[in-house]
Amino acid sequence: MEGVSYFEVFIPQLLGSIPYLVAWVVALVLAVVMLKRKGSRAERFLVIGCAVMLGSSLLKSFIYTWLRVSREASNIDIASAMGMISWLSVAGVVCLVYAFWVKWKAG
Repeated sequence: MEGVSYFEVFIPQLLGSIPYLVAWVVALVLAVVMLKRKGSRAERFLVIGCAVMLGSSLLKSFIYTWLRVSREASNIDIASAMGMISWLSVAGVVCLVYAFWVKWKAG
């Protein structure tokens, strides 16, 4: 893309993902507090799941910007990269579901 700076692409992308980033940061902080107070396997998986989801959200913003501006990738290449990152999100969701399942089974 000729004449496009990183900030012209990154700022709108980042602004669109701010609610998700804030939600995952808050969830991560609460999970760490729960782990410090009475940490069990469920709380550890909750921390891991929140961290993976936060990382996935951040990675989506940075990879999109890098592919769009620096590499001048096509939309197909960008969609392929986002598909790969979505597997990371699936891993985070699996950790979160497992954490809630373990906690529910424990009572």
